[in-house]
Amino acid sequence: MTGSQPVRTGRTRLLAVFLALVGTLAALTAPAQAAPPTRTAVNPVIFVHGQEGSAQQWQSQAKRFSANGYRDDLLYVHEYDTSLATDDHAIAGLEALVDAVRARTGAAQVDLLAHSRGTRVAQAYLAVPERAAEVAKYVNLDGRTAASQPGGVPTLAIWSSLQPNGAIGGAVNVHEPQAGHTESATSAESFGHIYAFLRGRPPLTTRVLPEPPASVRIAGRAVYFPQNTGLAGRLEVWRLDPATGARAGLLPQHVVRVGADGAFGPLGVGGRGHYELAFVRPGERTGHFYFEPFERSDHFVRLLVSPPGGVTDSIDVCPAHTALTVVRAREWRAGTADDDRLRIGGTDVLNPAVSPQLRQILGLFAFDKGCDGVSHLDAALPPFDRVPFLTATDLSLPAEEQARGTIPVTQTMRGTGGVDETLAVPNWPSAGHTVSLLFKDYVDIPSGG
Repeated sequence: MTGSQPVRTGRTRLLAVFLALVGTLAALTAPAQAAPPTRTAVNPVIFVHGQEGSAQQWQSQAKRFSANGYRDDLLYVHEYDTSLATDDHAIAGLEALVDAVRARTGAAQVDLLAHSRGTRVAQAYLAVPERAAEVAKYVNLDGRTAASQPGGVPTLAIWSSLQPNGAIGGAVNVHEPQAGHTESATSAESFGHIYAFLRGRPPLTTRVLPEPPASVRIAGRAVYFPQNTGLAGRLEVWRLDPATGARAGLLPQHVVRVGADGAFGPLGVGGRGHYELAFVRPGERTGHFYFEPFERSDHFVRLLVSPPGGVTDSIDVCPAHTALTVVRAREWRAGTADDDRLRIGGTDVLNPAVSPQLRQILGLFAFDKGCDGVSHLDAALPPFDRVPFLTATDLSLPAEEQARGTIPVTQTMRGTGGVDETLAVPNWPSAGHTVSLLFKDYVDIPSGG
């Protein structure tokens, strides 16, 4: 469905001129030619996500590896279509990626990490001796059990509260009884175990250390989800007023033509600033993605778009209300002694009916069911209540055609002692716009420099 952009005459004219100039500079966005491979003493690391997963479950750990000295060309993710029931395509894709990474880096072997369904893919891959010989160490994150180490490869297995008795025979088995299913893959605690297993010594830090703000770069992909197939369009990167979510200035900081693979970047962003990534496609609603400040370079940013016929077709849209999607790669919990809190426009939206611990919620949709201006927060809305890791609540959020209003969204993450993180976003009408907020699964440490 197509919706109208906010009408701001001066900005619109300047943006048109700016976009015309971008067309003449397209060559500047092309990836640089890869340098000849040089053998490295550190193995490249490949992460394989799980069901309904993407590179989002790798972002935090990739930044921790980077903070411990790993170069960008040593960190990879294998993404595949989890809407398919079989794994043949995922196994073939992993084989191709391992070959490509070894050729690019000159490494004889890679280290392989896999989470959830990804462990099924990884264990099938390692079942072939020729493939297992190309893997130095394997990390099995809250997925399949096994009688012995897959492919005979030295294995670390980390288990969450979902699998308190999980084990792989002969492996190093670590149990994290307080961790959620995805948390076991993304947490600082897990990183400490993973790094020590891969390197034979503890990491220098398990924190995501900030870089000098002027050095921060982002890169990633726009994809249909959960197919993880690329999307073409126009990406606009806007710096924001953090208090209101309004765009600062008349022009975006970057405008990029995104090809069919959905890839963009690296793009420079200020390490202390708040940013909106707007993804524009002809004839489609504009997607607005809001982030906490990028304190460290992130090459695994994902702009997730539901395809036609996908679950978000069940969101009621209209000109008078805003629909939000709030995502975090650590489960939202309610009904426990140490709950998360999530407040949208001042309203608490987490409760045991909407985000029970057993459902392992990572994404919450908030929209006005029936566009009737009335909120009902006492139950999760169908069909979201049946989709793994997702939930939805009936919350009325009035919109304005030109999105001049502000909706504050505040999370209080469990285990932080009550630390609040707030993202302010404009009240875009859902008839023409989608709004996604991506919270970190950890708390920032102060930025320096």
